[in-house]
Amino acid sequence: MHTFVVSESIVIITQDVGHGRVLARILSEYGYRPSTCDYEQALDVMSTVRPRLVLLGLCGPDQARILLQRILVLYPTTQIITLVSEGDYVLGLELLEDGAADFLFKPVSEEALRIALSRARATVALHEEVETLRTKTKVLEENQQLCRQLFDEVPCYISVQNRQQRIVRANRQFKLDFGACLGERCYEVYKHRTHPCPNCPVEQTFADGMVHQTEEVVTTCDGKQKIVFTLTAPLRDEHGEITEVMELATDITQIRELQGRLTSLGLFIGSISHGVRGMLTALDGGLYRLEKGIAHNDMDLVANGAERVKLMVSRIRNSVLEMLYYSKERDLNIQLVDARNFGEGVANFVEPKASKHGINFEKHFNGTMDRIEIDPEVISSGLVNILENAVDACIEDECKNSHTVSFIMEGGPDTVTFLIRDNGMGIDRSAQEKMFSLFFSSKGSKGTGLGLYIANEVVKQHGGRILVDSTPGVGTEFRVELPRKYVPQPVHTDEQDKVCVQ
Repeated sequence: MHTFVVSESIVIITQDVGHGRVLARILSEYGYRPSTCDYEQALDVMSTVRPRLVLLGLCGPDQARILLQRILVLYPTTQIITLVSEGDYVLGLELLEDGAADFLFKPVSEEALRIALSRARATVALHEEVETLRTKTKVLEENQQLCRQLFDEVPCYISVQNRQQRIVRANRQFKLDFGACLGERCYEVYKHRTHPCPNCPVEQTFADGMVHQTEEVVTTCDGKQKIVFTLTAPLRDEHGEITEVMELATDITQIRELQGRLTSLGLFIGSISHGVRGMLTALDGGLYRLEKGIAHNDMDLVANGAERVKLMVSRIRNSVLEMLYYSKERDLNIQLVDARNFGEGVANFVEPKASKHGINFEKHFNGTMDRIEIDPEVISSGLVNILENAVDACIEDECKNSHTVSFIMEGGPDTVTFLIRDNGMGIDRSAQEKMFSLFFSSKGSKGTGLGLYIANEVVKQHGGRILVDSTPGVGTEFRVELPRKYVPQPVHTDEQDKVCVQ
C-alpha cells in the first residue's frame, strides 16, 4: 500500500459521469484535488482551477482533438493525459502529435494511471524549472547589460590588466582617449614608456591583494595631458586567486590646476626669492669688480664686472617677468619690430654662455625677415629660455666630444619660424609630454618649472605653436612658429591647447 502526499489540482474531462466519479475517487486517494466536468464545461473549469494536469476522456476523436488543441493554446504547459479505447494505438499516437503528454487505454489501470501522472508532474516541474531558469537568465542578461553599460558610461577610465600588465578589458571612455588598447601594456598606452612605471599600483595589488592609489600624468592618443587619480583592486577566481587587477582612473586635471595654482604660488615665490637673492649676491660681486676696475683703471676688470652685472640684471628681469606672468596674466604689448634685429638680440643673450662652455653657437637667418607684430619682451624671454635649456643640455652631455646649438630664423610670407637645435642629451618621450606643464622641471632645484610653461603660453597668445622633436642621446629641436600679423586669440582651456610632441 502506497502513501501519497501530492496536493495537486487535476481536471477530469469526460462525458461519462460515472467513470469520472471513479477516477476522482482514485485520484483523491493519491492526494490529488480532482474536479470533473464535461466537454462543454471544460474551458470554464480550466479558467477557474488552472490545473497543471488534465485527464481527457474521449467523446469522438475529432471532438477530443479539437478540445485538446484549444486547451493547449490557452494553457501551453498543461500536461494532458488522454484515455483511448484499448488497442487504439493510432489514435493515441495522433493525440501525442497534437500535444498530449501521454495516453492510457481504457479500462484504466490504477498503476498505469499513477505512473503516467507521476511522469506528467515531473514534466510540469521540469517546465517550471526551465521557466525559472529562463527568468533568471533574462534577469542575469539584463544585469550584465546594465553592468556593461555602467562599465562603459562611468565618467572615468577603467582598465583590467593581467599579470603581464597587458590590458584585457577597457571601458568606452578609456578606448576613446587611448585608442584600441587591448593587448597593450598600460605604461605604453598611458605614458609611452618602454618599461614599467616605478611603484606601479597594479603590481603592488598583484603582490599583496590590497587596494593601492597613485596620481599620475598621462597622455591621450591625441596628445592631451591629463592628471589622473588611480585606484587598483584585485579580481579573483573561484579559488580566491588574483587573476587580474582593475585600475580605475579619474581625471582630476582641473582640480589639480586650481589647487596647484594656489598652493604652489607660495612655494614658487619662495623659490624665486631664493634665486633672486643669489642673483643679487652675484650682482653685488659684479658691481664690486666694476668699482675696483674703475678705481684701478683696469679695463679688463671693468668689462668683466659689467658683463656680470648685465647677465644678472637679465636673469632677475626674466625671473620677475615669470612671476608676474604666472601670478596675473597681463595683456600683450604688441609692437611692429624688425625680425632680424629681434633675432640678433635673442642670440646675443645666449651666445656668451655657449662660448664660455666651449659650445659652438650658430645663427642663421633665412627667407624674408621684414617686420613682425609681437610682444618682443615676452617672446624674447621665451626663446632665451629655450636656448639656455639647449646650452644646458649640451653642458650636461658628457658623451660627445663637441656640441653645437643652432638658432635659425626662417621668414615666410605669413609666418616666422624659430628653430632651436642642439646635439645634447635629448629628452625622453615621458619628459617631452610634461615639459610644458606647470611647475615641471627636469633641472631639479635649478629650475622653477615656469620657463617653458610660460613660453608655451605666450606663443599661444600670439596665435603660434611650439613643436618638439627629441631623441635621447642624440639631441633636440624646438620649432616655434609665429604669425607675422598678430590676431587676438580667444581664451582656451588647457585641454584645447597642448604642445605638439612629434
